[in-house]
Amino acid sequence: MLTPDEEKELREAKKKLEEANHFKTHLLSLTSHQVKTPLGIIRGYATLLREGFYGQMTDQQKEILSRIEFETEDVVNLVDNLIDLRKVEEGRIRYQMDHCDFAQLARQAVQELGHMAMSKGLNLSFSGPTGRVMVYGDEQKLRHVVQNLIDNAVKYTEKGSVAVKVEIKGNAILLSVTDSGLGIPNKVIPLLFEEFVRDERLKKIRGSGMGLHIAKIFVEAQQGKIWAESAGEGRGSTFYVSLPKEV
Repeated sequence: MLTPDEEKELREAKKKLEEANHFKTHLLSLTSHQVKTPLGIIRGYATLLREGFYGQMTDQQKEILSRIEFETEDVVNLVDNLIDLRKVEEGRIRYQMDHCDFAQLARQAVQELGHMAMSKGLNLSFSGPTGRVMVYGDEQKLRHVVQNLIDNAVKYTEKGSVAVKVEIKGNAILLSVTDSGLGIPNKVIPLLFEEFVRDERLKKIRGSGMGLHIAKIFVEAQQGKIWAESAGEGRGSTFYVSLPKEV
């Protein structure tokens, strides 16, 4: 049994913890608005400039503008990951389940991130069924997963290609994102989807170590599986997502 003084101290400690959590939530919300909004504007103008809306650009200028788009998008993704992780911790993640054409979703993600690959001289390709490939899931969160995998593949590949593929495998839909990048040591693969885990070789590449962890949470919440395979260092890697096919 606690004494009255101990109960009072416990109540005060609990109140301070709740206030601290409220402050962190408010700070993340404020950061989201104050950071993402201006970055979105910067990225938008960079895209307009690169596409020649305000006049013809040289190849060098286009390359610089593509880099601006890449970097701003990277920071926006970082903010999104922080907010999503906080929501997961608080149990506030909600899933809006509906019928979703997963092949079209992946195809659009490749198109949207094409400029990132182009700025690095990489070949980013998509292959999949021409018809609809339906799953029952949260389209926004599945898009987040696919974009994260493509973004990582492009980011960690210095030359060569990134191939995105959607296949029907029995009662499952299989997405694969294959790159010709650094490859993954066997000892790292089991840890990839843990929170804040990054390969030591990637110190020069900005990243939070949260993206794959959040992707795993989103995929498993929709009865799917996510994993990675690699033939070893310097031999590229492939990330897979398997989701139940809608009957």
